Amino acid sequence: MTTRRRPRRGFTLIELLVVISIIGILVGLLLPAVNSAREAGRRTQCASNMRNVGLAILGYVNSQNVFPPAGEFCEPTDGSVDVTTPNPATSAILTFMPGSSTQKGTPMYSWVVPILPYLDSQELYNQWTMFYQNAGVTTPANYFDGYAGTPTYLQAGTASNWKIGSSGLGVLKCPDDNTVQTNQGNLSYVVNGGFTLWHAHPVGWIGSAIDGGGAPTTMQWAPTTTGYLGTIGVTQKLGVMFLESVFPQGVQTKIPWNIRSSLTSIQDGASSTILLSENTLTGVTTGTPYSVNLETNWAAPLPTFVMFIGSSNVCSTTVPLVTGTTLNCTLGTLQPTGDLDGPTWSLANKIGTYENIGFGQNLTIEGSYPFSNSNHPGGTNMMFCDGGVRFITNTIDGTVYSKIITSSGSRLPLYCKQMPVAQDAFVNQ
Repeated sequence: MTTRRRPRRGFTLIELLVVISIIGILVGLLLPAVNSAREAGRRTQCASNMRNVGLAILGYVNSQNVFPPAGEFCEPTDGSVDVTTPNPATSAILTFMPGSSTQKGTPMYSWVVPILPYLDSQELYNQWTMFYQNAGVTTPANYFDGYAGTPTYLQAGTASNWKIGSSGLGVLKCPDDNTVQTNQGNLSYVVNGGFTLWHAHPVGWIGSAIDGGGAPTTMQWAPTTTGYLGTIGVTQKLGVMFLESVFPQGVQTKIPWNIRSSLTSIQDGASSTILLSENTLTGVTTGTPYSVNLETNWAAPLPTFVMFIGSSNVCSTTVPLVTGTTLNCTLGTLQPTGDLDGPTWSLANKIGTYENIGFGQNLTIEGSYPFSNSNHPGGTNMMFCDGGVRFITNTIDGTVYSKIITSSGSRLPLYCKQMPVAQDAFVNQ
């Protein structure tokens, strides 16, 4: 008996095309979710790295009772720095601001170096050369060493400070920072400097829509009659970590305008004050006008490479600011009316200006943007002084943003005093 076989039936061309179309649609729907998950993973890793860096800073604070300097400089010994009649305008720090043509003294190290022992990098810290013997000068004999270059006094097998600072430390970089260079001394995180690049002789920043167009500007945060001590009395309340300088051993051990914050000096509360933020325009470079053409790595103490500041727009009613403008912050535009904050505090973060959070994504030159910036969609990771890391959106209210930058806004003089900030205004950002 012969068995009849049924003819084998396959897919028709139309059925095959329908299946392929369905698969394509499903893949199209899935890819955004996959990319979103990857971005969320990178942002989480970035926040984890930032938390570890911030906890290292707080570890230093627990040991020393003060925050480390944002950057350390060595003053020259030629008598050009006036400490007899203290005048911070003579300090070497100002000569390392972008646009300065003649540098003096030595840029020594950034805030990263003092916290190396708390970043599981004790050996790097042990190898760092803090000062060296200058055979050509007998008094003083000890000169502080800088972060850059390879000095001739080093013996073979001894790592220079530049070599140490160029060591790649994964915890210092964000996975979303697309400016990092492999196996180099990258840095994606910067500390809170308040509203000035230097507290003792305030320097602000005028942003620009043009890449490389940003420039420093002079600011006045206290009446001129109060001198530099009156200025420091205000600017210390605007931020957390500041630039400082020293003299070589044997010349002068104390600089009268140096300041450091402690946790107790953060009067607005550690949970309401930013310690760290992201900035993709810092870290490794072979030299830019913003680093006064010096090479940089995570050890460079140069002002626009170690800290972020709030927009200088807060001291003006004319925005955008014009290069060369001197900003007077004592004229009342920051002064509260009743229990309402001064109106120009809102310009600390305003979409459409060149200093708002995230505008730096439009720029490429390292050191050209001393403001918060990341490659995360919609905002930036920030760590607060209590150890909490929060994602702050690019559209956060400028007045709220100004308050979480300042460490003691409630203790500022009346002409720039801030009202209290509600944590709901930024915790859910």
